[in-house]
Amino acid sequence: MKLTADLIASSPSYINAIKDRELDLSSNNIAVIENLGATRDLNDSLNLCHNSIRILGNFPTLDRLKCLYLADNRIAAIERDLAQFVPRLQTLVLTNNDLGDLVDLEPLKELGELEILSLANNPVMSKKHARLWCVWRLTSLRVLDFERVKQGERMEAKRLFETKDGELTDLAKSILDVKSSAPSTNTFEPGEGLVEAVAEKTAEEIQKEQSISELKAKIRSEMAQVEAMEQYI
Repeated sequence: MKLTADLIASSPSYINAIKDRELDLSSNNIAVIENLGATRDLNDSLNLCHNSIRILGNFPTLDRLKCLYLADNRIAAIERDLAQFVPRLQTLVLTNNDLGDLVDLEPLKELGELEILSLANNPVMSKKHARLWCVWRLTSLRVLDFERVKQGERMEAKRLFETKDGELTDLAKSILDVKSSAPSTNTFEPGEGLVEAVAEKTAEEIQKEQSISELKAKIRSEMAQVEAMEQYI
């Protein structure tokens, strides 16, 4: 299904459990991210779980967007200039996708406010040193795959990938030598807005919504633990 302005207008938009305005575009068999200018940048969270998206990109400028949920898609590439269009992104959930190489994660390092990232059940996380690479490369991360990033991990990652002179180690260079397949796309300016949605949900959709809710609850729980522990650091 195409992600059209009409689909955006007919999709639920509500205040979620953490008091953010969220647009729910999950479970629509969407293949390409497009036409999000129709949201008029009115949402803090965007739910695109359970679709068929292959490329994370083609966003308009969404300065307000903080949370992006993309679990259970087919994402294998990330647009190189993603951070230019979602500069305030703090939470990115990419659980159960097809990202394959560590170098394909490079666009994420430009997301200066990214604190929570899930790459669980992506082929990339089976690569040697994958977690430590993410910890080292994405310096603002506090939670990766629902586990708090520890100071010991930061130190170990720096030892693996950075020399005493601040240069890349041979291991880091070998990872970056792989060419990323992430494309660049055109941008769109925010356009028309949303209208109220009226839609009946199937049992399958309800089950998927429940799994998304559980995922969000897990993220909130992990962040609460991180914040509680930081009081004693």
